[in-house]
Amino acid sequence: MVSMSHAEQHRDYPRGTPVIAADGELLGTIDVVHPHFFLVRDDAQRHLDLQVPVHAIGSYDGERLYLTVNREALSSVDDEESVARRLHESEMDED
Repeated sequence: MVSMSHAEQHRDYPRGTPVIAADGELLGTIDVVHPHFFLVRDDAQRHLDLQVPVHAIGSYDGERLYLTVNREALSSVDDEESVARRLHESEMDED
């Protein structure tokens, strides 16, 4: 049986999975998965996502995803797509 690395199987982590930095900080939850990175929704900062490269994945315990880096090593994403997605989701929550 061939074992996949965490980076190779990152597309299988469910949306909403909590993401923990190397220092133990809860960064947020997985929001969107792309081939080489995923976006972590930081609910504390309303219109801000964190872009996490797949090579920063350390381990997954079945409930939480642990990174090998801290928040400072990640790029913040505050773009029109993130804002539009959150506005759409908040409108859906109101219905």
